[in-house]
Amino acid sequence: MRDRLISFPVILAMLGGSALSVLALAAEPPDARDVVDVERQVVDVPPEIRHWFHNTDGSCVQCSIGMCGVDQNVPEAATLLWDTEYGRAERGGSYPSRVAKYCRERGIRVYNVTGKKTWDWMRWAMETGRGAAIGAGRAHFQTLVGYDADSGTWYVCNNNSPRKIDSYSEQDFRRLHLASGQWVVILDYPPHPARPVYRKWWTED
Repeated sequence: MRDRLISFPVILAMLGGSALSVLALAAEPPDARDVVDVERQVVDVPPEIRHWFHNTDGSCVQCSIGMCGVDQNVPEAATLLWDTEYGRAERGGSYPSRVAKYCRERGIRVYNVTGKKTWDWMRWAMETGRGAAIGAGRAHFQTLVGYDADSGTWYVCNNNSPRKIDSYSEQDFRRLHLASGQWVVILDYPPHPARPVYRKWWTED
């Protein structure tokens, strides 16, 4: 399987782990040819399902990736927290090389990005209808679920309180991401299908 670890120079300490020096590799997000509207940008996972990914043991990276896995119908990623046919449970703190390792073992295609380019990748994810597991808050990972470019509002689901969605201004979101260290994980799979639009077509002229 092709390794999608994409990283830039950064010293990153996550979730109580030791600092990790990440090797620099130049890369850009793919072209956003399948740009979608705001309605489809938001991760479409109801609160009761998001609650499956409530972080109780410091597994915030896997919780964040798992939520994206449910949204994009990638069971190998959705089940990271549990022992399943796709692999053993991955619990506890993570860092880029650990994510790369268990994704290879489970056959999960990911963009595993650190450094200044994370901002471009987060916008690409939103433009193409994908969620993103992102560094957000001190030593914490959360799920980026939407972005409204008109108002400059970012929408994030915190796995410490996964039933609600938090909103951030551009400035507040920047502080949130920088507090953790610039690291994002995006599943390299199609986004979820567009939500259906219901109308009484038989009554229309």
